Amino acid sequence: MRKAKNYEAYQAIKHLILSNQLFPGQKIIYRDLEEKLRMSKTPIINALVMLEKDNLVVSKKNRGFYIRGLNPKEAEQIYALRESLEELALGCAIRNHTRKDIEILREKLDAYNEYVSEIYDQKRLALDTAFHLQIAVMGKNPFLVNIMEQFYENIYFVLRVIFLSPFLERFKKDHELLFQAIEARDIEQAKKVLKLHMESCRDLIVKLMGV
Repeated sequence: MRKAKNYEAYQAIKHLILSNQLFPGQKIIYRDLEEKLRMSKTPIINALVMLEKDNLVVSKKNRGFYIRGLNPKEAEQIYALRESLEELALGCAIRNHTRKDIEILREKLDAYNEYVSEIYDQKRLALDTAFHLQIAVMGKNPFLVNIMEQFYENIYFVLRVIFLSPFLERFKKDHELLFQAIEARDIEQAKKVLKLHMESCRDLIVKLMGV
């Protein structure tokens, strides 16, 4: 029962973080969470300890827990890591994909394109992630897929992706070009599109984080 309560609190707080109801650098006020989640302090603290292991919160001695924030340098490093992972996944996908894989990737891309929103919100991020993770799945390397899932789940979400809103139309074009290159098994074109896509994301987020 205790573990179930801890996990319930963990999922609830995580949702608050990922839906931007709790912001990077914000101090966690236990009483506020107790009232919002209708839970006691104990499962909330246990959940925060779990979330610290996920790198979503950080504890400061004698000061409590804070939502983990990033500086521009850390954001650059995250995008460098993401580009490396995505390029590796891309190579595997182009070598190993089947016709069925391409059909599923097309479905993921269509879902991303059909979602209507003027901002890069949580739903957009989920659809974007699903598209890129499908590329990893197409590579037939479960270990790499698991690494990328953890990356998106525990690290990438701490970026303020709402900053990417001005590039929504650009990203649709990038994804279409990436899809076409994968379908044609054109690794050089796919890497070129991916690199430009990553650079535009990184540069915009880093610039706005420094404002």
